Amino acid sequence: MSQSIEVVIPVHDVERPFKRAVSSALAQRAELSRLGVELRVTVVLHNLGSAAAEVSAGSGAGSAAGAGFAGPEFDGVTWLSYDDGVRSPAGPRNRALDASTATFLSFLDSDDHLEPGSLAAWWKAAQPNSASVVIAPLRTPEGTILPAPRIRPSKPAVLDPLKDGLAYRSVPYGLLRRSVLTDVGFRYAEGLRTGEDIEATLKLWFRSGPICYPYGAPAYHQTDDSGAGRVTSSLSSLADEFRWLERLLASGWLQQARPAERRAVALKVLRVHGIGALLRRAGASGLPDDALWNEAERAYWADISSRLYAFAGGHLPELSRRDAELTRAAAAAADVQSLRTAVERHRTAGRLGDLVPASPAAILSRDSVLRHYLTERQRARAGVFSRS
Repeated sequence: MSQSIEVVIPVHDVERPFKRAVSSALAQRAELSRLGVELRVTVVLHNLGSAAAEVSAGSGAGSAAGAGFAGPEFDGVTWLSYDDGVRSPAGPRNRALDASTATFLSFLDSDDHLEPGSLAAWWKAAQPNSASVVIAPLRTPEGTILPAPRIRPSKPAVLDPLKDGLAYRSVPYGLLRRSVLTDVGFRYAEGLRTGEDIEATLKLWFRSGPICYPYGAPAYHQTDDSGAGRVTSSLSSLADEFRWLERLLASGWLQQARPAERRAVALKVLRVHGIGALLRRAGASGLPDDALWNEAERAYWADISSRLYAFAGGHLPELSRRDAELTRAAAAAADVQSLRTAVERHRTAGRLGDLVPASPAAILSRDSVLRHYLTERQRARAGVFSRS
């Protein structure tokens, strides 16, 4: 076959429903074969110790009988073991990337699954423009398609990183052309507990070739089945949580990016990750107040938010009035009660605080909240994120 798709599934915990993930990929083999596309499935057993040997027992012929993977329905699965002692999917993903020879890679978390027909639909979307990336429709655990990135209502065949708000999709689910990953130096950031995919994904959006979205196609389906041990569910210090951001701000390719690209990235980071971190800390319970917010947290927030503004050229006029106010208030909040007071003001700022930007002249700019809401209604009418 002239083309191939390799689905990569890192497994960190054998209690997760990873057999469902594997099955959701393998079930699409026949459909892809009819299109002349070979399907490969690679499971990376990550930091599993003796459990890895049990899972892969008897896998010489491509099955893992020790984990209930006996039978022809699991033939052809490649089992890799990878141990780095780090609770992050970056290492096993990079291990599979290094070993792959497929045309396209598709990364799948062990607790998620692919909807029937998804891989074929994404592959068909890649063909007309020889896409470097096909961004997968992303179904949330609640069952809706995530309205991101911020694609224009015209449903363009090839997406523009700025006009279509690609920065608002932080994970590279879908189809990734392997040769392009090599060309742009795509690597998941190892050594991080969270955020290992953010810089790599941004680099893909801004530095690869044609990027497409398969309108109306079956989705990548996220679930809530990861359990309490998922790394991203815990609350850590801001410095630890934003280690990925430190690397991002220091990355050479983004330092050399156009001002508009840096502003788009900084705006998304502050809106989504920054404000989100403040809201989580103000709303957290079960921890001492000084563990949620203290002088070290305040000083770090003041520093990182200031650097984001500098990275963006000194100002972010499209930031909403209430987000800009919370950013400033947190930098001055001496304790968690002061932070909670600032967050409450943010919550009760009303439509005006949400829609009016920090610089009123930017109210109709492409990245303003008002422009986003207006465009979101047009997207809904155009069915950008609707299933065919």
